[in-house]
Amino acid sequence: MMIRPNRVKQKLMAGETVWSSSVRLPEPGLCELLGYAGWDFVLLDGEHGAVDASSLEGLVIGCYAGNTTPIVRVLRPNDPEAVMHALDLGAQGVLIPHCRTVSDAHALISAGMFPPRGTRGFGPGRAAMWGRVSGPDYLKAANDEVVLLALIEDPEGVENVEAIAAAGLDGLWVGTGDLALGYGVGGERDHPKVQQAAERILAACLKNNVACGYPARSVEDARKAAAQGYRLIGFAGAEQYVMTESRKFLTEVERS
Repeated sequence: MMIRPNRVKQKLMAGETVWSSSVRLPEPGLCELLGYAGWDFVLLDGEHGAVDASSLEGLVIGCYAGNTTPIVRVLRPNDPEAVMHALDLGAQGVLIPHCRTVSDAHALISAGMFPPRGTRGFGPGRAAMWGRVSGPDYLKAANDEVVLLALIEDPEGVENVEAIAAAGLDGLWVGTGDLALGYGVGGERDHPKVQQAAERILAACLKNNVACGYPARSVEDARKAAAQGYRLIGFAGAEQYVMTESRKFLTEVERS
C-alpha cells in the first residue's frame, strides 16, 4: 500500500498548469464543493483565515471527499511544527507567506522533507492512512509527493528571487496585494512597480524550471497569466463567490 498520490505534483512535473481556489472559513463542505467544481487544489488559508490546527483536519478530509489536493497556507514562514503538522494530517503541500530570503526557502524544504533531504520529524497519521502504509513505505514516498510553495510578496523577496528560485522549491507565488503595500501603492495590484516585480519573479522561475503562481481576478486575467507562463493560477475563494453572487442577485432584484 502506497501513500495518496499528489496529482498537483504530477501535473507540475509534467509541465502542466494547475488551478486553485481557497477557503478561509473552517467549513469542510466548502472544500468538498470546490473539489467537485474541478479545482486542482484548494488552498487552506491559515494566515488570513480562521483555519487553525483544530479545524485543519476536517478541511483536509473535505478536500479528499471532493477529490482535490489540500495545500495549507501556514501562518509564519519559518514554523517547522506547523509545516510538519499540516503534512501529518494529510495536507499534500504547504505554502509559506513572506519568503524574503533563500534561508526562508531552505527552512521550508528542511521542515517539509524527511532526512536526508530535510529535518521533518516522523509521526504521520492521516498521511500514512493511520498505519495502513508502513513507516518505511511512507518514508520512501513522502518526499517525492509533497508540494512546497513560497509567496514572494515583499520587495526584499523580489530582490532575492533569483537565489530563492534556485533553492529547490516546487513553486513561487506572486503576492500582488502585499507587494503593492511594500512598494507604497497599496490596493493598486496593477501598478507598474507591482507588475515589474511579478515579471522578475516569473523570469526567475522560468530560468530555474520552477512553477510560478499568480492570483487572477478574472477569466481574462487568468488567460493572460497562463499565456505568460504562470503554471499555478489561483482565483478568489469560496467565501468571495458567495458574496459576489449574493450581491449580484440582490442588486438585480432591487433594480427590477
